Amino acid sequence: MAETKKEEKGSVTKANLLEKFNQILNARLSGQDPIALGIIPGNPVTKKVLTADKQADRLIKRADAAKDDWLDGYKNPSRNPIEASIAAQDKWVNKITNKDIQDKRVKNLKKTSLTEMQGIAEKVGAEGFAKGLADRKDKILRVRKELQPLQQSVSDAIQAMSDVTDSDREKRLTSARKLMIEVGKKR
Repeated sequence: MAETKKEEKGSVTKANLLEKFNQILNARLSGQDPIALGIIPGNPVTKKVLTADKQADRLIKRADAAKDDWLDGYKNPSRNPIEASIAAQDKWVNKITNKDIQDKRVKNLKKTSLTEMQGIAEKVGAEGFAKGLADRKDKILRVRKELQPLQQSVSDAIQAMSDVTDSDREKRLTSARKLMIEVGKKR
């Protein structure tokens, strides 16, 4: 019997992982329970992704707690963000196919300076950072409501995979990354 459970749990392979994710997501988006539909096994111990409300509240609360660190980070960056962004141009180009947009990005990055960015951050101040997020709570909540079922579907798909061996755990990690990329594409 333990062998049967192991096979069932490990039945999500790389080939059908995206299909499983889409099945879970489509069920959730249509208001159906993927457990009741038999898409994923029922497990009362399964960790659930936080609700959109809790995610939004937590983000705003943590931003308020980190506001002084945010300002300090702007004043004392570990590297120049403009130079780092220009250096990462090849990575960015791989994702963007429009040549005009590619060229415009570096051109605009060269127009700004770290001093200018730091000056804006200084004017906004730590309280401005926290207030800016708090003022956008409705938007944050809307986005979190959009993302939460996607995140839960990723969690369910990953939890349905085997985690018995190191190879299984490695597959879970790489699959989680691939599915979060899919989440980004769906949003």
